[in-house]
Amino acid sequence: MRLDGKVALVTGASKGIGRAIAVAFAREGADVAINYLTSEDDAKKVFETVTSMGRRSVLIKADVSKSDQVKMMVDRVIGEFGRIDILVNNAGFTKMASILELTEDVWDEIVDVNMKGTYLVSREVLKHMVDRKSGVIINMASVAGIVGETALPGNLHYNAAKQGIVAMTRTMARAFAPDIRVNAIAPGVILTDFHARAGVTEEKIKKRIQDVPLLRAGRPEEIASVAVFLASEDSSYITGQTIVVDGGLGMP
Repeated sequence: MRLDGKVALVTGASKGIGRAIAVAFAREGADVAINYLTSEDDAKKVFETVTSMGRRSVLIKADVSKSDQVKMMVDRVIGEFGRIDILVNNAGFTKMASILELTEDVWDEIVDVNMKGTYLVSREVLKHMVDRKSGVIINMASVAGIVGETALPGNLHYNAAKQGIVAMTRTMARAFAPDIRVNAIAPGVILTDFHARAGVTEEKIKKRIQDVPLLRAGRPEEIASVAVFLASEDSSYITGQTIVVDGGLGMP
């Protein structure tokens, strides 16, 4: 098992990609702290899955865009497990809005959760990792942040936040090397309820899939397998990179 004995904190772990990562980490031997904000029932199911594998787990409700809640969450994980070896900044969402109709409130909400949340959780966990001179951080970017409107039209705010995460990943990787590795994953169209919750119709999703060279959407487990790779010693010589997992959608 590639993560045997490790302790991981996964934000936004109640469903979709976050759930898949939490389960994959547990399968590889890690104890997993499960963060959620609104989907408590789903989070409990992830908790049950993780603990059924003989791993330790804890459920923590926290808004990653609020520094006081982030501190509470990190303190609780360290209190329960003694350390954090792996952080996955997965929490995020969007609300569709054209550039000219995008309000300041929606801009702030999306940027706060996706980009500021990644920073706040990383900052709190890094204090601990720096003291231990060890750790791995995996940030969740998006192909939308790399190719912009081509990937997800009507999403300037989300695209900008995700590109900011790419820059943040490189900056943190350089700042905290050689002891701490920081990488990102940029998913494409993945089979979760993310797009539906954002207001994207099924018809638009099917049309977008037609633009994917592999002619299908990705599965959450395909993102999770990359997360396991980046969290493990298999990627010990990789830092500051964004791994695109999009079926070729973002190719020039």
